[in-house]
Amino acid sequence: MALPKITQPEFEITLPVIKRKVKFRPFLVKEEKILLVGKEGSSEDQMNAMMQILRNVVTSPKGFDPSDLTATDVEYLFMHLRGKSVNNVVQLKYKDKEDENVYDFEVDINEVEPTITKDRKYEIELSNGLMMKLKDPTMKAITSCGMDLDESKTAEVDGSKSSAIFKLIAHCIERVWDSKEVYDNFTIDEAIEFVSNIDVKSFEGIQQFFESAPVLKHELNYTNKLGNERQIILQGIEDIF
Repeated sequence: MALPKITQPEFEITLPVIKRKVKFRPFLVKEEKILLVGKEGSSEDQMNAMMQILRNVVTSPKGFDPSDLTATDVEYLFMHLRGKSVNNVVQLKYKDKEDENVYDFEVDINEVEPTITKDRKYEIELSNGLMMKLKDPTMKAITSCGMDLDESKTAEVDGSKSSAIFKLIAHCIERVWDSKEVYDNFTIDEAIEFVSNIDVKSFEGIQQFFESAPVLKHELNYTNKLGNERQIILQGIEDIF
């Protein structure tokens, strides 16, 4: 007689940024192997492992592709997948920089929610009467720019990252308009050229858009052995795991 087929439960959550419901099963031994191999590699290897696991475990909607999600939705989904597959409580250790002691913490994944900036501006006023509407970058856009999750959470430009930042912003432009016309049919190369010619003052509004993006954040508060109140801010999935 053949071995029985092992069935797995399904869970459903609503992704916090795009507000879409997703169903998934727990990850199995074969997915855990992918995760362990990814952890031993580069940040790119870790991200690829996470994305492959999500492709494997999501059962609905059909044709699900995690690269179409924002970084925060991917982190949120993977965090809850880990909670349902292993344990919703994560054990963490941190060394206090004041007293040099190591402190133990427990973080309940179910209590970690993304921070949402109230009245966040998606429409940016540019010079010469132009307006631009932005959208949050997808994982596909982030990886195409050669960036990791942390690098995608700010539009701050320096010499080494300027081309990647301009490309990422270009992927996030939905449309540009003025009092006479709407410009929404353009190539990425055209968008990159457009972004590189934005004045510095207008660019500050773009930076603010990225800096105010939803992000997984959790605070750990404790009193160290010197009697001082301390706080650790966990931000993103790498801090939580």
